[in-house]
Amino acid sequence: MLAFLPGLQAQSVFSSSVRPVLEKHCFGCHNEKLMTAGLNLETFRDDVQSKASPDVWKRVLDRVASGTMPPPSLPRLTEKEQRALAGWIETSFGESGPAATAQPSVPVTIRRLNRLEYNNTVRDLLGVTANPASEFPLDDSGYGFDNIADVLSLSPMLMEKYLAAARKLSHLAVYGEPLPAQPATIGHYLGKHSQDARRTLAAQNITPFSLRGSIYTTHVFPWDGEYEFRYRVVNFRYILTKPGEKRPTEEELRKLFPTVDAVLSIDGIPVNHSPIVGNLAMEFDRGDLVARVPVKAGEHQIRASFPHLADIDNPLNNVNQDLRRKLWFDYLDIVGPFNPSKDRPASYKRIFVCGHTKGGHLPSCRRTILTNLARRAYRRPPTSREVQNLMAIAQRSVQRGDPFEESIRLAVQAVLVSPNFIFRIERNSDYALASRLSYFLWSSMPDEDLFRAAADKRLRNSRVLDAQVRRMLADPKASMLAENFAAQWLQLRALGRSTPDPDRFPKVDEELLDFMRQETILFVQSVINEDRSVHDFLNGRFTYLNGPLARHYGIPGVTGEKFQRVELDGAQRGGLLTHASILTVSSYPTRTSPVLRGKWVLENLLGAPPPPPPPDVPELKDSGIGASVSLRERLEQHRANPACAACHQQMDPIGFGLESFDAVGAWRTHDGKVPIDSSGTLPDGRSFQGPRELITALGANPDVFTRNLCERMLTYALGRGIERADAAEVERIRKRLAAGNYRFSSLALAIVNSELFQKTIGTGARP
Repeated sequence: MLAFLPGLQAQSVFSSSVRPVLEKHCFGCHNEKLMTAGLNLETFRDDVQSKASPDVWKRVLDRVASGTMPPPSLPRLTEKEQRALAGWIETSFGESGPAATAQPSVPVTIRRLNRLEYNNTVRDLLGVTANPASEFPLDDSGYGFDNIADVLSLSPMLMEKYLAAARKLSHLAVYGEPLPAQPATIGHYLGKHSQDARRTLAAQNITPFSLRGSIYTTHVFPWDGEYEFRYRVVNFRYILTKPGEKRPTEEELRKLFPTVDAVLSIDGIPVNHSPIVGNLAMEFDRGDLVARVPVKAGEHQIRASFPHLADIDNPLNNVNQDLRRKLWFDYLDIVGPFNPSKDRPASYKRIFVCGHTKGGHLPSCRRTILTNLARRAYRRPPTSREVQNLMAIAQRSVQRGDPFEESIRLAVQAVLVSPNFIFRIERNSDYALASRLSYFLWSSMPDEDLFRAAADKRLRNSRVLDAQVRRMLADPKASMLAENFAAQWLQLRALGRSTPDPDRFPKVDEELLDFMRQETILFVQSVINEDRSVHDFLNGRFTYLNGPLARHYGIPGVTGEKFQRVELDGAQRGGLLTHASILTVSSYPTRTSPVLRGKWVLENLLGAPPPPPPPDVPELKDSGIGASVSLRERLEQHRANPACAACHQQMDPIGFGLESFDAVGAWRTHDGKVPIDSSGTLPDGRSFQGPRELITALGANPDVFTRNLCERMLTYALGRGIERADAAEVERIRKRLAAGNYRFSSLALAIVNSELFQKTIGTGARP
């Protein structure tokens, strides 16, 4: 890039070198009349006006550098023109210009725990088996994430929920869940009766629809003990007969249909097998299938299924002519506990740290308990006044005649509604850094290792900090980076909001959508756990599949319900862009959308989101697509509108490169009767044919993707949006990632060691 002199010479540089480039290449669209993308560059006539709009020039630089502007239908900037424009922008607003001396952005100093963080924190703080935040209102999102400080408000309704949760959690933590007088039903889950039922049934105990007849859910078990799982199989494997024709007897049905296995699994481990013979639809009065299984307290994944159905070529083969499934689970009841453990819950031991037995607590232990509780709940050493306030609450309880445990329970309740617990209030300390680190990597509070490092004031030592980051990435709790960060970055949470049309895609049920999401989460976790290059997100030649998803993809050799790692040749699939989850999220329920897919890539992978469409642009007409006209032809007609052309010329070619995948991510060669044309030309002039060449082209300039990934993860880590003043630090993070061979750990370490992550009020930030 050219290095222009600042000050007086900047005026002449803009007039002599920059404005001529704008007049030649930009003013035709970005003028006062057209205002394409809401941008009028004609207003910038001198250096003074230009310097007043740094965000505009950052957008210009991003578009020119990524090759998206000018659009491919217009002449490209020459190398000299691009150097002149980029050099002036970087000198004026980049590392060598005013932005370099601008005050760094103010760090986030107070942030409410979001729902996931709240659940994880009370689990790690108290050791309780509960998900109280499921009752809280949904968190708002900002910049694509739900941990952004500015949108995490505290409404009166949420405050009421906090008060109710504090009462319940304090009881659970001190006394445990009260045992029923006798075993009782603690979970009742219904299987959906039909594909259409998923549109209308919204009750929490209605499980996802499965063409293969499975029923699965997540359940929180309050006690260690034995539990009975009572479930009923609906067996409609009979042969449909004509009116008046004799129906087969049960004995005949037993001969016609083989015995199959109904399997109950907990956390993926089979715990009961039940042979299903003949036709049980004639024998409902036989009652439930029952399995009694020991289960530890906590959250567990429960699944009842027919494993052999995971390997049928077409899940519709499990559907009769009357549209009823041949085999499926009607319901699942969980009854218990039987023979519950007599041991105190883990939460009791976590709170009553003196080790005294019930009724044997010494009064001096109260301060020890409450000081330790406040230290962990507030994520820093409590002040003497804070401890004294908790002691006063407990003492008033004792004066009323309450037992020792109840006095502690009331103090626990008070802690859980304290702003010091509900909010992350960051001060200038190693403890603040420990919290920022744990909520970034774990979405939860620090553990004792982090607390010790903070107490010893060693956490800002680079070697200690790097060791902590590597330790935390190896911990199972780091799965939150995939479940929380990646799921939001990749928009996986939208996967179930607009489900594929069951008439257009009858083989795709809610279970398969869950499998799609699981593939992507396992893929991201593998990149993290194996410390792979972040470029694998774009072009990784492996994935995770089970039998149903492999058949959906047309990949042979994968069987069963369990996911397994599969190496890919890259011919059809490789990297996130070929995952069915991503392809489904970026499609309409009835058809693909090159526009949505191109927009998804620009936003989430390249960090160059197109502007919103003008309000008066007509919608694309769906009629005839796939029959008399191709989607490509219809979009070409749509782009004839000059107001649409500039943005669509960025989005559509990328989407065309993914047209070999249908709206649910299956490979195809035709859209209806029309052959697929997956060729395209990127805004910088490079041509490609099909998804493999598209992915190669997108990865040709690694800086674009990695810079966007750095910004996305930094936004998530800081809990705020990235601003212009952060640009130099983002670039330093990107360079450190590159120096570390793009390994995921290099990205996490670069963020954690950055000035933006390290700084707190009192260490260089503005007051």
